[in-house]
Amino acid sequence: MVGRRQIHQAIHSRMMKRNADDDVVQWDQIVSTLVTELKHEVSSFYGNEGSEIEKMYPGFDYHNEKIRARLSRWPWHRSFFKAIDYLGLSESEVDSVVTWWGTLKERQAYEKKTGTIVRDTTGDDIPTWEQVQEMKQEALKEKEEDFDGIDPYSLNREEMESMLKEADRLALQESLQQAALQSHATATALRIQQQFRQAEQLFGYARE
Repeated sequence: MVGRRQIHQAIHSRMMKRNADDDVVQWDQIVSTLVTELKHEVSSFYGNEGSEIEKMYPGFDYHNEKIRARLSRWPWHRSFFKAIDYLGLSESEVDSVVTWWGTLKERQAYEKKTGTIVRDTTGDDIPTWEQVQEMKQEALKEKEEDFDGIDPYSLNREEMESMLKEADRLALQESLQQAALQSHATATALRIQQQFRQAEQLFGYARE
């Protein structure tokens, strides 16, 4: 625990101990640099995506391990996180200091003041499990429709290769097997019918 010393002073002292060459940097300058790093993070993360209000109030949660991992690639944030971990600060103690632009507390203050909620649109482009299943069913249905009415024996080599590239190999193989069985059954029936006619003719001659 920090004790009676102000929390930001303790963090500042620890960060400067880790950056002895920059001991002249004041706390306000550190905060300004942290804000600059957050703006760079917002720019690199969202780019042209995300809503404008979300970019203005990104609401980075310094207690979230994933957020900390992202922000730790910036040197001053990395130093800040190491300092608060070394000091063993509680969440409430960290929250009492982390109030600058881009932080969760700053966004919560804006939401409370305006009565609006800044919605996180990060996962909007990621389909849900149900949507993934629907897309799979639609893709399977399209494949089945593509094979309807196709005579495998009328396809030339180029058409066959194109079909193999665009469709599922197993589905095409099954279609060919069914067509072959049907063709074989038809040929067998014709052969039996021809043999029956020949036998009928011979039987007729014998009766005469």
